[in-house]
Amino acid sequence: MAKHKVLTFIVSCAFIGYIPPLPGTYASLSGCFLIYCAYLVLGNIPFIAWFLFAIGFILFSILCIHLLTYEGKDPRYIVIDELAGIFVTMMGHRVTFFNLFAGFLLFRFFDIIKPPPIRNIERLAGAYGIVGDDVVAGICANLGLIIAGIWIG
Repeated sequence: MAKHKVLTFIVSCAFIGYIPPLPGTYASLSGCFLIYCAYLVLGNIPFIAWFLFAIGFILFSILCIHLLTYEGKDPRYIVIDELAGIFVTMMGHRVTFFNLFAGFLLFRFFDIIKPPPIRNIERLAGAYGIVGDDVVAGICANLGLIIAGIWIG
């Protein structure tokens, strides 16, 4: 029972996943806040450090969801995948208000609309589908930030 409570705490991002009506959005915003706090403490984080952190966090997310007993395909309270997605979104980008805001909007757009291949990834079984679609949405949002940076100049 204690293991289930700890895993629920982790996958719900300290119970943010239980806040109605938009738990995924709140988790994504909390990810932006964490990224900004890390920036205040560490400065701009090199790409390789972001990459290694994101890969580790993605694997941690998959493991925690896999170990948790839950009902349904993708319960709303599991929002650790949104955190992983926003980390992938911001990987390699300078932490500015514009980048965080644009990255948040792009990530939520791709996560909610789920164009191919995101929808296909979501169909994977269990934790792989739960986390995988957000990782791919984060990759799409990251590319969107790159394109916006080139376009804006």
